[in-house]
Amino acid sequence: MPDTPSPLEQRLQQIRIWIVVVANLAYLLYTVLTTVVGPDAFHWGDLLHGVHRTRYWGGFLTLGGLLAVWAWPARVREIYLPYVATLLLVSVAEVVSVVASRTMPFHLALWLSANMAIVFLVYGARGGLRAFALIMVVILAALVYTAPITGNLLADWLTTLIVMTVSGASSYLLMTLIENNMLVNERTIEELRTARIDLVTGVPGRAITEQALERSLQSALASGQPLSVIISDIDHFKSVNDQHGHKRGDEVLRAFAARIERQVPHGQVGRWGGEEFLILLPGYAYATARDLAEALCRSVKAEAVAGISITASFGVSCLTDDMATTESLFTAADSALYAAKRSGRNQVA
Repeated sequence: MPDTPSPLEQRLQQIRIWIVVVANLAYLLYTVLTTVVGPDAFHWGDLLHGVHRTRYWGGFLTLGGLLAVWAWPARVREIYLPYVATLLLVSVAEVVSVVASRTMPFHLALWLSANMAIVFLVYGARGGLRAFALIMVVILAALVYTAPITGNLLADWLTTLIVMTVSGASSYLLMTLIENNMLVNERTIEELRTARIDLVTGVPGRAITEQALERSLQSALASGQPLSVIISDIDHFKSVNDQHGHKRGDEVLRAFAARIERQVPHGQVGRWGGEEFLILLPGYAYATARDLAEALCRSVKAEAVAGISITASFGVSCLTDDMATTESLFTAADSALYAAKRSGRNQVA
């Protein structure tokens, strides 16, 4: 995963925050409503000794969680941990208590089932699976500790465990699908970005440069406006890599591309491959494009590029009546480039 979260990851993080906030608000509402409509009047002493003291303290913890999420939304995973831990402790206490009294804690069962889905969303497929397994083990251990369980109570608990398992399994499969789709999406975006923007130099890559060349050709043919192409190639670039290393070689490529871009404000510079760059010049006649190439050639020789003295050769072509394809326009510039190299390099042809 990249250091900077992708838009999908950022969106998923926002959903996590909202889910935790909604879950906490729901538990607070549950605590208040069950206290108000319950058969027993509330007394402050119930916080320490009442039958529902775990519910009340869970409400206080939930309120603290809400405030924490509001203050530190990026830490939502850590903030939700105490809630999960408290739910486990409450579950153990409730299971031992209600089994002994031969009753079924339906409220607890509902909250446990809902929590199965939440932990997967908050902690992801793997983290959620670990939390799910821990919750199930704790519940089963509490049930075994309070055994034997028979009759309707056994049927109720089996139903609860089945529902929790289905909820957890469904959430795991759904979260796995979401995470896999996010991974595929990130790879696709990276591949598209790589195709459009050359990662070494920061200028458009070959794919997008070819598309721009085709569009410019069709526009020039339709309008009758001139179109020129310059192909540049750094002379003896292999020796730069051999003497200074590939890292410095990349720095030279990056600085070379940046210099060309600065001196070609009305054209498009793209990396064609290796140390070869294509300069697309809509509206430029051959003479104007040739003058620009001469200026670029002098600039490269006159001032070191990324601290290394280099030269470059340039080939120029201009759209003519017998050129109807990008291949013919490119081939003419490429042939001119090789003519410049055969003539001794550091020149324009």
